[in-house]
Amino acid sequence: MLGKIAIVGAAASGKDHLRKRMMNRGFSYGISCTTRTPREGEIDGEDYHYITDSEFDSKIEQEEFAEWQEFNGRRYGLTNAEFERCDVMILNADAVTLLHPNYRDRVFVIYLNTSEEIRRERLAKRDDKNDTIERRITADNEQFGNFSNFDCIISNENF
Repeated sequence: MLGKIAIVGAAASGKDHLRKRMMNRGFSYGISCTTRTPREGEIDGEDYHYITDSEFDSKIEQEEFAEWQEFNGRRYGLTNAEFERCDVMILNADAVTLLHPNYRDRVFVIYLNTSEEIRRERLAKRDDKNDTIERRITADNEQFGNFSNFDCIISNENF
C-alpha cells in the first residue's frame, strides 16, 4: 500500500519548493535529522532536526532510522517515527535505495530532473558559504547519473 511521497532531486532542483506547495495543501512533511549546521534562514524542527554526532550515533544504535547516510562529511537520516508520521519526505537518490523494502513499497518517488544550468543559477543565488557550486554539481552528477529508482519524473524547466 502506498501512502507516502518522496521528493528526490539534485541540489536546487526544486525539492523545497514542491514540499512547501504540498504542505500548503495539507500534506505533512517528514523532517530528517542532520549533523550539519543550519544554513541561513533554516529553522531547527522545521527544515531539519539538527543534532550532534553522538545523538546521531545513539539513534543508529537504537535502530531509529528508516534510512541514514553520510554525505559530504555530514550525516542525514529520517527516523522511523517521522516516516510513519509524514505524508511527504525529501530524500536523495541513495536514500531511496537505502529504504527497507517494507518502506520503499509504501513510497511514491517523484524525481525532479531540473537542468544543470537552472540548478547552477539557483545555487549561485543561495550563496552557500559552506559549499561550492562545483562540488555540489559534481556530487549530484555522480549520484543521479544512473538514477532510475523513481515512479514519476518531472522535467518541467518552469517548475
